[in-house]
Amino acid sequence: MKLMKGILMKPRLSLVLILAISTLFGCAQKIEGISKDVDKQLAENSGYLLIGIDTNRGLHSIIIGGTKSLMLTDKDLQSGTNYILVDVPAGQYQIEDIKFGRYVYMELEEGYWNFEVKPNQVSYVGDLYVKTVGFWMVSSAEILLENRSTSAQLFLEEKFPNILKSRQVRYSGPGEDKFLEYAERLLAGKEAAL
Repeated sequence: MKLMKGILMKPRLSLVLILAISTLFGCAQKIEGISKDVDKQLAENSGYLLIGIDTNRGLHSIIIGGTKSLMLTDKDLQSGTNYILVDVPAGQYQIEDIKFGRYVYMELEEGYWNFEVKPNQVSYVGDLYVKTVGFWMVSSAEILLENRSTSAQLFLEEKFPNILKSRQVRYSGPGEDKFLEYAERLLAGKEAAL
């Protein structure tokens, strides 16, 4: 009897370990883009993340690691060009991997994909350009993070003027760019002249 009990315990223990490990790796919080232009009171030490997505294929998800594990889902990652604005805890982040399907993904090297979300402002991290080759299966992919500050600014002016009115917008992706600060000063000068 003791031998049978030990044999039955091993599969149960294995199942518990598999569930525990899958729970640890599946802890990314799903986030969705904001659709209404309402400048709400953000939670303490939170800010807005703005990212552009330019893809020739609908994506399954994008995993963002760092201060908090986040996941952009297929709802916001359809084929074409789109901007996603979402409120998240302030902190240091990096784009970790891009999933093309449930089991097909590409891990990204550390360093180039890092960005920061600052409290009470809109942190634009760039436009993620994803071009895949292959019809049914992805055989290769070109992935770039490009700074398109002008397009991001125009998007915010058109879709989120209330949020833009009371928040600073800063580029916080790879490299440096002061265009958004320059555009803010120009806009403030125009309003002062009126």
